[in-house]
Amino acid sequence: MFKRVDRRSWRAVLAVLALAFLLPLAAAGEASSPQLTGVEMTAPVRQTLKQLEEQWLDWIVQTNREQADRSVNELLEIARQLGMRRLPDLAAGATVRAVQSARQKNFERAQWEIDAAERFDPGRPETAFAEAEVDRLQGNYLGYAAARLKGYPRIFLHALERDLWLQDLLLWVLILLLVTGGLFLAVQMLTKGTSLFQDLVDLFGRRLPRRAAYGLAGVALLWPLALPQGPLWLILYASVLLWGYASTSERAVMIALWLLLGAAPQLVELQRRQVAVALSPPGLAMQGLQDHRLYGSLFADLGVLRGVLPQSIAVKQLLADVHRTLNQWELARALYKQVLETEPNNAAALIDLGDYFFLKGDFSGAIQSYQQAATADPRNPAAPYNLSQAYSESYNFDEQRSALKRAQDLDLARVNTWMANQLRVVALPGGLNRIPEIRRELAKSWSGREVRSGPLEVLGRGLSVFLSLGLVLIAFTLHLARRPFGYTERAVEVFPEGAFDRWGRILLPGVASAEVGEGVRSFLALLVPTALLMLPLLGRLGTPIPWRYDPGSSWSWILAILGIAIYFGVRLRRELRAEV
Repeated sequence: MFKRVDRRSWRAVLAVLALAFLLPLAAAGEASSPQLTGVEMTAPVRQTLKQLEEQWLDWIVQTNREQADRSVNELLEIARQLGMRRLPDLAAGATVRAVQSARQKNFERAQWEIDAAERFDPGRPETAFAEAEVDRLQGNYLGYAAARLKGYPRIFLHALERDLWLQDLLLWVLILLLVTGGLFLAVQMLTKGTSLFQDLVDLFGRRLPRRAAYGLAGVALLWPLALPQGPLWLILYASVLLWGYASTSERAVMIALWLLLGAAPQLVELQRRQVAVALSPPGLAMQGLQDHRLYGSLFADLGVLRGVLPQSIAVKQLLADVHRTLNQWELARALYKQVLETEPNNAAALIDLGDYFFLKGDFSGAIQSYQQAATADPRNPAAPYNLSQAYSESYNFDEQRSALKRAQDLDLARVNTWMANQLRVVALPGGLNRIPEIRRELAKSWSGREVRSGPLEVLGRGLSVFLSLGLVLIAFTLHLARRPFGYTERAVEVFPEGAFDRWGRILLPGVASAEVGEGVRSFLALLVPTALLMLPLLGRLGTPIPWRYDPGSSWSWILAILGIAIYFGVRLRRELRAEV
C-alpha cells in the first residue's frame, strides 16, 4: 500500500511547513549574520524572502483556482528574482494538501493543488506518486496506475535521486550475489557433503574407533560455528574443503565468490563515502544550486560548506556566484577579488568582476577586466561580447564593432542569442562549474579525517582482500596435499527416484546442475529466484532516497510474487515436458 505521510490535519501540515521552510527564511529576513543564515543577506534579499513567505500563506488560504494560480505565478516570479526556478518545499506542501483534500472528497481542489506542486518543482517523482494516491482515493484506478508508471522514470531525471537509486542498486546487487553465493555453497555441501564427511570418517578411522571417527568428523566440519559470526565462517570453511570435490566450473564460481567477498568491504566503504557527501548539508546545497532549487535550509547549508572548506578557492567562487545571483554585488566583488588573488587568470571570475564594474558605471574598470579575461581565455565569446558593450557605453564605437566581431567569430549562435535577449553583459557560472571539484575536495577532507582517526580500522578493511586471496591459496594447497590420497567419488542423488523427486528438483533450483558439476548453471539457477525474493528490498538495504512523498514498496512486492509464480511455473512445465 502507499506509504501515508500526511495523516495530520491541514493545520498541522501548515505548521510543519512553517518549520521546514518559512522559519528559515524568516530568520534570514531578521538578520543578515552569516552565523545565522550561512550566507550574508542584504535588506532587499531579506525583503524578497519575506514576500515569498507572505505569498505562500496567501496561496494556502485560497479557495478559488484562478486566485491560487495567480499566487503560484507570483511565487515563481519571486523565486526568479533570487535566481531560482524551483520551490521544492512548497511543492511538497502542495502534494500533502492535495492528498488531504482528496481524503475530504474535495477532488477538484486536490487536482489544482497537484498542478501547483508540478509548477513549483516540475518533473518530481513525488508529485506523480501523490497524484496516483489522489486518483486511488477518487476511484480512478486506471489513472492511479498511469501516475505510478509516470513517477518511476522521473527518478532518473534528477541527479540526487538518480545517484542514490543507482548506489542502492549496486549495494542490492552486491548483497544479491553474496546471498546467492551462500546458497550455491549450501547446494555444493548438499551434493558433495556426504563424500567429504565419509572421507573425514575414513581418515580419522585409521587410528580411532568408528564411532569416535564419526564424532570427530562432525566436530571437524562444524567447529567454525563456535566463532563469532559462525555461519559465515562455516560457509567459507566448507567451500575450502569442497574445493577438491568440485568441477572446474564450480571452482571458477568459488574463486569469483571469494574475490567478491574480499572486495565487498571496500566497495561498501566507497559507496558510504559517496552517499555521505551527497546527503551532507554542503552536498545538498550544491545540488540545489545546480538545479536552481530554493529550499528552506539552502543558505544555512552553504554556510556549512564554507565552514568545512574555509580556504577553498572553488568554494569562494561558488559563494561569489550565489551573491551575484542574489544581486548582492558588493559581497560578490569581494569574493571574486579573493579568487583572483590566487588565480589571476580565472577568466570566469574576471568576467564577473567586470560585470560588477559595468553595472556600477565604471566602464574603464570593466574594460580592463574584460581584456584580461579575453587574454586568459581567448576562445570564450563572453569576454569580447561584454567588452563590446563596455566600449559602447564609453562611446568607443570602433572598438565596440571590433570586439563584437571577435565575439561573433568565436560563437555566432551564442552571441546572436545574447543580442536577441538584449543582455547588457553576460555573467559566467564559474563557481557553479566548479561544483565537481568542490565535491572532490569535500570527499578528500572527510576521507583524511577518517584515516587519521582510525588507521587500524582502515587496515582491518584492507585485510578482507588478503582473506579472499588466502582462501584461494589455502584451497589450492590443501587440494595438492590431499590429492595423493585420492578423493572418494560417490554418486549422490539428492532427490532419488520417488514421489518427491519431481517437486524437489522444481522447488530447489541449482541442485540438478550441481549433481553433474555444472557450476555456472547452478549459480544462475539460484540467482533468479533469489533476485525475485529480494526485489522488495531494492532501495531499502542502502540509504533511503529522501522522498518528500514516499511511493512505498507495494509494486515491488507484486512484481516479486508474479515473478516467483512465473519462474516456478516455467520449471514445472519444463519438468512435465521432460517426462513425456
